[in-house]
Amino acid sequence: MSDSTTRRTLELNAPLLGSGVILMGVGGVLWLTGAAVAAFTLAKAAKKWIDQLDESPSEIARRRMHQMKVAASAGSKAWRDQST
Repeated sequence: MSDSTTRRTLELNAPLLGSGVILMGVGGVLWLTGAAVAAFTLAKAAKKWIDQLDESPSEIARRRMHQMKVAASAGSKAWRDQST
């Protein structure tokens, strides 16, 4: 059996393909730079906001945890007193 049909080959424009790859690399670097600048700006704003708070976030969390424990204890005591 002979192959009488000719196979078509994939023809690439190498300079155009190389230019596309280079542009994608430059775009990726620009995207990463923009993401880093945005993250830095957000972190700086968050730090400034935290510095302006009357209480530190850890103190707020500690106070809320104490409130939750007191509320849970009161709720369980009320439930026990009601069931007896």
